[in-house]
Amino acid sequence: MDRKTVIKSKLQGIESYNPEHITALEEHLSWQIINNDYDFEANLALLRLYQFYPERFNAECARLVLLKAIISMSHSDFTLCKYLIHLEHLSEEPLSQVVELGFLLETCRFSEFWTKIKENPKVFSAIPGFRESVCRFIVQIISQTYQRISKPLLMSFLDMSENDLKQFIKQFEWSEITDHHNQLILINNHEENIKSIQIRERVNFDSITSMSGAFRPSKSDFFIKT
Repeated sequence: MDRKTVIKSKLQGIESYNPEHITALEEHLSWQIINNDYDFEANLALLRLYQFYPERFNAECARLVLLKAIISMSHSDFTLCKYLIHLEHLSEEPLSQVVELGFLLETCRFSEFWTKIKENPKVFSAIPGFRESVCRFIVQIISQTYQRISKPLLMSFLDMSENDLKQFIKQFEWSEITDHHNQLILINNHEENIKSIQIRERVNFDSITSMSGAFRPSKSDFFIKT
């Protein structure tokens, strides 16, 4: 069995609340960092054990779990992990800065996110592929939101130089255009992706005749009441 399967087998039923598994889960988290892998359920189990056994809480492990959740490209992962950590810990370093980074990404304040990263690059230095994963997340949001975007704004969102952006444009098959001397990147034509749906309602004669009785007036209705 692979490592994830072994960990999962240890967390069945009531065993998921066994504090003896904390060390194994922390080691599994380190394995995820080294191998650039992700095991959301195991990380969630670790945070849950920290809830039940606060004396075993490890702020550094919690920080790494949150960072892994941020780059998972799943909003719900980060939110669920955050809810399992006591507010007192979230408001203190080293977690408060990670929470702020997650909030900036959630609210699509990408330029501010990169500014915070530059202020303290050590925040993500322990996570291989952190920058690349964040860029993929931002690209996903941009692709769903924009048809075209100004080149300077896109460079700001991705924190990229013009040369690096050219590689991204080629990778995602975007195109660069000029409109009234403005440099624009054509991201997506959403109108081409709209699929029309043809709805047909089939009403046969038998169904009409069966309903007609409901609208047929009674004999008394033919007489005018005075």
